[in-house]
Amino acid sequence: MGTNNKSVQIAEYLGTVILSGFPAVENLAGLHHISVSKLMRDFKSTFQTSPYLYFRRLQMEFAEEHIRSTGCSKKQMAFMLGFSNPANYTLCYNRYLRNKGEKNSHEKENEDLTERNHILISQFPLPVAMLDKNMNYLLISKQLISVCNLTDVDLIGKNFFDFFPGKGKDLDLLKRRVLQGEIATLAGDYDFYIDGTLLKSTVNPWYDDVGELGGMILFVTTY
Repeated sequence: MGTNNKSVQIAEYLGTVILSGFPAVENLAGLHHISVSKLMRDFKSTFQTSPYLYFRRLQMEFAEEHIRSTGCSKKQMAFMLGFSNPANYTLCYNRYLRNKGEKNSHEKENEDLTERNHILISQFPLPVAMLDKNMNYLLISKQLISVCNLTDVDLIGKNFFDFFPGKGKDLDLLKRRVLQGEIATLAGDYDFYIDGTLLKSTVNPWYDDVGELGGMILFVTTY
C-alpha cells in the first residue's frame, strides 16, 4: 500500500476519534503497521502538518459547526472535546479562527490578483500569452488572438503547440526542447511564420509566489 494511502487512512481514522482524545503516535503507528518516524515524515509530506495538529484542526472544525448548529457554550464544547481546562480550549479555538481568517484573506487576495492578471493580459495592447509548464494557455491577449486569427477558439487550457498557427524551425526547436523537459531553459528569442509573415517573439519564464517556475510568457514583438 502506498505511503500516501497510509497517511490518508491515518487522517481518516483521526476524524473518527475527535471526541475521544488524541491517540498516542505510537498507537497510530502500530495500528497502521508503520514506524513512528515514517508515520511522522509521510504525514507531514502529505498534509504539511503533524498528526497532532491535524487532529486539533479537525476538533476545532467540529466545534465551529457544532456551536453554530446547537449554540452550546465554550465550556460545554471544551468538555465534549476532552479539554481538562476550558481556557486551553478557548486558546485553541481562537487560534483556529484567527488562522482561518488569515487564510481566507490570503485566498481572497490571490483570487483578486488572478482576476486582475486576467484583465491585464487579456487587454494588453501587444500580442502576449501566459502558458503553464506544459505549454497550455492560461491567459492570452486579444491582440495575440487577432494576430493568430484564433477568434473562434476558446484557447484557455489548450496546448500552445496544438493551437498556434505559426511555423518554422524555431517553433520546431521550442517544441523539441519542451518535450525533452527543458522548460527552464526556454528563455530566448524565436522567429515564427504565419502565412509567410514573420513574427519575432520572445519567451520568458514566470514564477509563482514561492519562487517556483510556473511556466512561460510569450511576447510577439514584431508582426
